[in-house]
Amino acid sequence: KHYTVNLSCSSWQAARLATTDTSAAAAAAAEQAERNKLVNKLLYRSKQRGFLELDLLVGLWAEQHIPQMDTRMLQQFSMVLKQENPELFKWLTGQQQAPQEMQQNPAFQALSNHVAEQLAANSPQEAQAAGGKEWLRGWDDYNKSSSSAPGQAAGTATA
Repeated sequence: KHYTVNLSCSSWQAARLATTDTSAAAAAAAEQAERNKLVNKLLYRSKQRGFLELDLLVGLWAEQHIPQMDTRMLQQFSMVLKQENPELFKWLTGQQQAPQEMQQNPAFQALSNHVAEQLAANSPQEAQAAGGKEWLRGWDDYNKSSSSAPGQAAGTATA
C-alpha cells in the first residue's frame, strides 16, 4: 500500500501561518532594535564619562565585550555605569573595596579583572600603591610627604 499525504492547506490556514510568521519576525526585529539601542547607549556611556581614565579603562573594555553580551549581562553592566566616577575608579584600581552588590555583579567582576590585568602588565610594581591604599595624586606628592627634614617645609631646599 502507498499512502499519500495531502500537504496543501486552505487559504485561511496559509494566511494564519503567514501572519504568525510575520508577527514573530516583527517581534524579533523589535527585540533586536531594543538590544541595539541599549548596546549603543552603554557604549556611549562607557566612553563619555567625563573622567579620562575611566573613559579609557571602561570604554575600551566595553568596545570589546558589549557586542557579545546577552541581555542580562547588558543590564548588569548598566548597573556598573550608574556608579559615580570617583568611586568606580577607586574600586576598579583597587584603591577601595567595592560594595558587595558590585563585587557580586558579573559585569563589574569582568571589568575589574581586566583592569587588574592591565595594571599588572603595564605598571611597574614600585609605582603601584598597596591594595586598599589611595594613589598619590601628584608627581611630587611622595617627595613632599617623605623627604623633607624635620621642621623643614616640604619642597624647600637646605642651605
